[in-house]
Amino acid sequence: MRFKDQVVIVTGAAYGIGRATALAFAKEGAILVVTDYNQKKLAETVELAKALGATIRSYVFDIRDEAKIDAMVADAMDAFGKIDVLVNNAGVGQFNPFPTTSPDEWDTIMGINGRAMYLMCRAVVPHMLDVDKGAIVNITSIMGEFAGIAQSIYNASKGAAKMLTQGIAKDLGSTGVRCNAVAPGMIQTGLTENMFADATQKAWFEERIPMGRVGRPEDIANAVLFLASEDASYITGATLKVDGGMTCAMN
Repeated sequence: MRFKDQVVIVTGAAYGIGRATALAFAKEGAILVVTDYNQKKLAETVELAKALGATIRSYVFDIRDEAKIDAMVADAMDAFGKIDVLVNNAGVGQFNPFPTTSPDEWDTIMGINGRAMYLMCRAVVPHMLDVDKGAIVNITSIMGEFAGIAQSIYNASKGAAKMLTQGIAKDLGSTGVRCNAVAPGMIQTGLTENMFADATQKAWFEERIPMGRVGRPEDIANAVLFLASEDASYITGATLKVDGGMTCAMN
């Protein structure tokens, strides 16, 4: 019960890594504030969290909407009086070769993976600074350091997220507010289900992962909880790769 009565915001909580993270916090006693644009799937997350005994509030909106972010954070503060942890998980993928990318695609991917993360941090950090304590965990990607085929904008967005994490950590290092990132490798989620549905393609990736398997959302959730906990009280500005050793093989 590392997070008993702590208030935790998780974005992109409808499925995959976001849902696994929200439920992991619920199991450890957290009060949850979750958001996603997928109302049906987010409702499933809420019911699963309630079954674990969690107090939970949910908000359905486009994470790029600054006004709705501010309203959600204000509502959480009115209801619970504090925000202890922010997990920026909401994200979108890309599988489109650079020559055929469009400015609209750039705006969408950078807006969700980059600007929305900034807006969430901007809304939450003042409340953490009021009590000189808080933990932010941003979900980035190993693709923020290694370019992937047909993922140029995604690579850029995740690289930006990694550097935003480090910049916030440096600016807030003396305040008691920590900011870290988790960089997933190949994880079985909604973003990868089509790719891994092809057994040959899945096997190709597994051969390149030293641990010999694709990751599970729970693997990422465990890392998030570690970085958000007091066990990581002297860690800030770090990016923890959770990739089964894949980046070791890429070096």
